Amino acid sequence: MFDRSKIMILVTGTTIEPYAQNWKECEATWIPELRKLGYNVKVAIGNPKMNKYVKEMGNTVYFAAEDTKMGLFDKSIKLPCRWILEETDYEYYFRIDSDSFVHPQRFDDMLHQNLSDGNVNYMGCAHPANMTNPFATFTKIVCKEGTIASGCGYMVSRKAMKIALDNMKIVEDPLDYQIDDWVLGRSMWEAGIELLHDSKILFESNNPTNDNELFIFLKSSDNRAGLSCFKTSIF
Repeated sequence: MFDRSKIMILVTGTTIEPYAQNWKECEATWIPELRKLGYNVKVAIGNPKMNKYVKEMGNTVYFAAEDTKMGLFDKSIKLPCRWILEETDYEYYFRIDSDSFVHPQRFDDMLHQNLSDGNVNYMGCAHPANMTNPFATFTKIVCKEGTIASGCGYMVSRKAMKIALDNMKIVEDPLDYQIDDWVLGRSMWEAGIELLHDSKILFESNNPTNDNELFIFLKSSDNRAGLSCFKTSIF
């Protein structure tokens, strides 16, 4: 049964310029609308000086991680998964970039449609981009090496989070290690966890069909709505 209250949505924000205003624009636009629909939405901020690995303060969750791109892996997937598994009863974790604009009703419709059967463990917009179609939307199950859910917006179940924490590993290139969507995706295909690709969670929105209500996310490269920071299209 679809239950909005069982989904934790984290917007991975930062206090580092020039990105410090991104999550604030999310809070001023689409985040309150998702909360009205019954979703739990919080902003994730990194603070490497914390004594504990996580601290909740209202609608903000602080993680003991660098508040830069070098802290993305810890802040976006490793520590949120640990927190959700150890300290909450959420069934799903949906991670959204702070430079993403979400269309609330389309987001809600998409989740309701995809989660109704309760069998989804890993969901997002497949990358590389040959899985997308700018003139139509579709879903597809895929599990193959090199195909991941783009970091603009992906979702994992408790089962997938447990597998990820056990299997996500440091690689030789420390920069690669911080690319959370790649490291998560690798752990998923290696464990045989299928990705539910939904083309509506498009990670770039510079195409003329966005006005045709095909997509949920809008990135900041698309400023037709007068929004300064958004560059990804979720629904």
